[in-house]
Amino acid sequence: MNLNNDDVIIIGDIKIASKVIFWFHGYGSNNWSFEPIMKMINMQMNNEICIVLPNAPFVNDKRSWYPLPKTAEDGSIQEDHEGLEQSKLEISRFINNFSLKTEQVSLIGGFSQGAALSLSMLFNTNHKFYGCIALSGYMPSAEFYRDSNIMNCKIFIAHGFSDQAISFADYEKTHQFLSSKTKEIVSHTGDFGHTVTKEVSQEVSKWLSN
Repeated sequence: MNLNNDDVIIIGDIKIASKVIFWFHGYGSNNWSFEPIMKMINMQMNNEICIVLPNAPFVNDKRSWYPLPKTAEDGSIQEDHEGLEQSKLEISRFINNFSLKTEQVSLIGGFSQGAALSLSMLFNTNHKFYGCIALSGYMPSAEFYRDSNIMNCKIFIAHGFSDQAISFADYEKTHQFLSSKTKEIVSHTGDFGHTVTKEVSQEVSKWLSN
């Protein structure tokens, strides 16, 4: 996975930002799709944050952060945990390239597959993220992290009742799992689909401010 390319978008000034967010788009999408939303959130935060938006590499002509789960013959879902962990190593190398100052607060987040990646980055990594923003995502390979201690991290998670891509039942399982690891969770749900609504972006800004 090569993330050190010209496709990386940086919103804000990383040299002076008090908070730095590494943001990951959804499967088959790209970082440009989130540039307007992230610029709006940065404005709502009085330009005090810096948001780094890399692009996922192409896999079978679709941008993907890690191998997608497959459906077995018996109908069960089989996740490629080894592939996920390998992707996490590449993401860690990418983040390390920025050499953040000790006083800067680092956060991680994303949408859909990017949200799932972000949640997995809270486990079995050397990074100590202050916060995680997971929009319309899920907890991948949860069974592999049941005995792992989560980093001391605050989590904002949002999901729509009408999400057809990642079901609300998946959100409930994710929320239950994360609640067993930390009490620092703020949840926002509503009657919307697989998207980021204006209300969700406002709630993200409010969470960041607090």
